Amino acid sequence: TVVNRVWAQVFGSGIVETLEDFGSQGAVPSHPELLDWLSLRLMNEHRWSLKKLLKDIVMSATYRQSSVVTPESLEKDPSNRLLSRAPRLRLSSEQIRDQALAVSGLISLKMHGKSVMPYQPEGIWQSVWNGEYWKQSEGEDRYRRGVYTFMKRTSPYPSTLIFDGSSREVCLSRRIPTNTPLQALVTLNDPVYVEAARAFAKRMISQATSPDDQIRAGYWLITFRDIPEKKFDVLQKLQQEALSYYRSDTAAVRKLTLEKSAAPSLASMTVVANALLNLDEVIMRE
Repeated sequence: TVVNRVWAQVFGSGIVETLEDFGSQGAVPSHPELLDWLSLRLMNEHRWSLKKLLKDIVMSATYRQSSVVTPESLEKDPSNRLLSRAPRLRLSSEQIRDQALAVSGLISLKMHGKSVMPYQPEGIWQSVWNGEYWKQSEGEDRYRRGVYTFMKRTSPYPSTLIFDGSSREVCLSRRIPTNTPLQALVTLNDPVYVEAARAFAKRMISQATSPDDQIRAGYWLITFRDIPEKKFDVLQKLQQEALSYYRSDTAAVRKLTLEKSAAPSLASMTVVANALLNLDEVIMRE
C-alpha cells in the first residue's frame, strides 16, 4: 500500500487505482508483478527508504516518457492504465504554492515547529465565542512550506481548498484533481503569488541586463529549459505593453511593487514573472 500511494503521487493513479480500498473490493492492479517487485525492493533492499523508492520510479524509462498522446496509444490505452505515455498531472495545492515561493527565493526551509498563518483574506474565519482569528505570521514564517499552514476544519485555507485540498472534516484518501477558472484567479491574484512574482522578477533582472535576456533567464529558472520562440514572443509583447502602461502610471507601479521609487521596468517584469508562474508547463507535470 505504501508503494501504491507513492506511485499514485508520481503518476496520478496507483497501480491499484482505488487507493482507498486495497482489498478484495478494490480495483485489480494493472501491473501486479511490478507492484510486488517494488514492494520487496522497498523492504529488503531500500530498508523502507522512500527516497530510494522515489529514485527508482523517477529514473525509470516509464516515468521519463513524453506525455504526448499518439493515435496508437490513444486507441490501445485511452486511460493510460498501461502507462504507454507519461501522465499530465497538475501539481497539488501545496506543491504549487511551494514552487512559487521556491523559484522566487522566498521559501523558508525551516523544519518543525507549530503551524503558521500565511496570507489569507480577512473575515474568512473568526470564532465569535472565544475571539480567535487569523493572525498573519511575520518574517519567514509567512513563507514556510504548505505542510505548515494552519488548518481549521470548518474553515480551511482558501487557496488549498480551491486546488482540491481537503477541508479535513472527513477522511480523504485521495484527491480528485479539477481544472477551474478559480484556480487561475488564485495564482494570478492571490497575495502569495503576487509577492512571489515580485521577488521572481527581481531575480530575473539580476540574471541579465536586457529585458529579452531576463525573460529567457526566467523561463530557464522555472522550467530548466530554453524558452520556445513562440512563447518568448508572447512574453516579450506582454513585457513591452506592461512597460508602456507603467511608464504612464507611477501610482500603479507603487501599488504593484510596494516600493515608492520602483522603476516601471520592475513592474513590467513582475507582470511577466506572474505569467511565468501560471504557465501550463509550470503548473502541470508533463
